[in-house]
Amino acid sequence: MLVLCYGIPRSGSTLAFEMVCEILRSAGYEQAFVRNDRIGAQNPKGKSGRNYLDRISKEAIAELVTTIGPSRKIAVKTHGAFTEDLFPWLEELQQKRDLQVIASYRDPRDVCLSLLEAGEKSRSKPVPGSFRRVDSFQTAAQNVKHRIVSFRRWASLHGTLRLNYEIVAFQPDDAIAEIERVLGVTSDHEQVMHRAFDEADTLKNKAKSQRHLEDMDALPRKELTEIFRNFIRKACEEDDQQWYEKFRRKILENRDTSAT
Repeated sequence: MLVLCYGIPRSGSTLAFEMVCEILRSAGYEQAFVRNDRIGAQNPKGKSGRNYLDRISKEAIAELVTTIGPSRKIAVKTHGAFTEDLFPWLEELQQKRDLQVIASYRDPRDVCLSLLEAGEKSRSKPVPGSFRRVDSFQTAAQNVKHRIVSFRRWASLHGTLRLNYEIVAFQPDDAIAEIERVLGVTSDHEQVMHRAFDEADTLKNKAKSQRHLEDMDALPRKELTEIFRNFIRKACEEDDQQWYEKFRRKILENRDTSAT
């Protein structure tokens, strides 16, 4: 089984991915290297031990599913989006248990804060990094709006596990139990938490719950709350299954219409 861990950047996606990897290791599934698209020119420090898929395509997913096979369960991280035409096929893979998607997310106001800090850090480097253009809450919000569409697409696939950063970071026992449930495994919770929080090479977010309440000025907080009002309510506060189901039906209806 390919365990594909999608996350909005700066939403705690690396923490969630490391948690998934350690759950699988603890359950007896070695996390062998199968692919890392960031090795080489994109990432001179390419870490071969962290499986990463950059661009989502039918060929890339099919190749990973075949390489991993039915007897192994290996986690691969991605920030990539997929096109709507792949939606039914991905659902079929998930139904057959060849694929399990785990989609992590965070309050977009906190993501914008983290992106802004990443942008400042990126611009201070001799060779600016990928977040260098994020220099205001406005540019951060545009980035997150684009990513939310991708997240909702992954999260609307039947069988996808949605992981809120607030649960992963501050109620890890509950997050681990949910991951175990969808993967059909049991693990050592203490071992998983020690690895994910203390040993893993994550991006080390500030690990503060709802940090926009303290770390963001009132005006940008008000503006971002308005921009992301629907996502905050439907995803972060309610985890509204009907919101995802409505999106799923729209994708499938659009596909049926385009095929006629």
